[in-house]
Amino acid sequence: MRQAVINSCECAESISRRSFLKTSAILTFAALPDLSFGAEVGNGRLLVILLRGGMDGLFAMPPVGDPSLKGRRLHLMPDGLLTLDGTFALHPSLTNVHEIYQKGEALLVHGVSYPYTGRSHFEGQDIMETGILPGYSSPTGWLGRALDVTGYQALAMSLPLPLILRGKAQAESRYPSWISRPPAGVYEQLGELWLADVHMASVGRQLAAGTTSPAGMEMALGIGQEADLASLAQTAGSRLRAADGPRVAVLDHVGFDTHSGQPGQHSQKLRDVDQAIGAFRLAIGDAWKETLVVTVTEFGRTVAENGSWGTDHGWGTCVFVLGGALRKGGVVADWPGLKKKDLFEGRDLKATIDARSLYAAMVSTTLGIDPERVRRDVLDSPQDDRFEPFLG
Repeated sequence: MRQAVINSCECAESISRRSFLKTSAILTFAALPDLSFGAEVGNGRLLVILLRGGMDGLFAMPPVGDPSLKGRRLHLMPDGLLTLDGTFALHPSLTNVHEIYQKGEALLVHGVSYPYTGRSHFEGQDIMETGILPGYSSPTGWLGRALDVTGYQALAMSLPLPLILRGKAQAESRYPSWISRPPAGVYEQLGELWLADVHMASVGRQLAAGTTSPAGMEMALGIGQEADLASLAQTAGSRLRAADGPRVAVLDHVGFDTHSGQPGQHSQKLRDVDQAIGAFRLAIGDAWKETLVVTVTEFGRTVAENGSWGTDHGWGTCVFVLGGALRKGGVVADWPGLKKKDLFEGRDLKATIDARSLYAAMVSTTLGIDPERVRRDVLDSPQDDRFEPFLG
């Protein structure tokens, strides 16, 4: 069945898997407006949520209209699915995503991934952040290259700077420290000294306002405490809302590599993401109308469940794009079908949409970069006209 839908090294892998499943969520800011830069710059905001481990698109957004689904997933079909268009539904954990969809502010894309089929977390995550194949062939990330084009100054509150945000321009990284704060007034004095320097003036203003102070960074990163994803998303929303604040934030969330016990584990991870989206939407306030939130994952998961009520590394998945910057909402898919003959290598959902085309359109919309320049300097991918009604 093929249906087009457009409407309103194992040991090393195991070691890595154990380590990143325990890692706390991380929030990184980048793109401080440099008012002296004369390039094309939009007023949009962008929150990218990295879902490491391989988010199961068939679990998050089940193709309920495909008769082959239920037979392949006897234990992975939850009750209470949220209705979309009759062909697809949403997992019941995604209540905020569903509400945003009903308001016409969600673009839900299925059968999408990077054109990478190797199923390695290491290589897949490198490609999801650089947007370039083969893996390990680029020192820069697709968001970093976009910031290079806009001329925004990058201030990343993470150590090291995430690959997705690395560009040719030198970025400044800040990280929480045990060193005590400077005496009151020091930031204000520095701000006055930097007023004459067009490159430092905006940074000085934020230092004086306390938005990049060590305490503020500590709150943003959750260092020394168990910071949940929703709290970090709330912080991201409040920072991106400011007129002179950052324009881009990256939330890094792990734990989607559910080879066993997926009904409980994957459901909780989806709930984490959904609550984070809800908290961010509330915190960013009126700036939501200029904002996009997007999910990014390295690959999907197998169509059939394994013997441990889990799934293994696959290919095609789904991507959520949400926000007031969309022209309209809807579902986009070029559905390949779930019969075994229709699967990639007889096991994976085929990716019929190149994720890079979606991310390129999204970057153009939020950061105000001409689409041709995005393809030339940010993400070299074919244009997909299906996204024009939503992100054009």
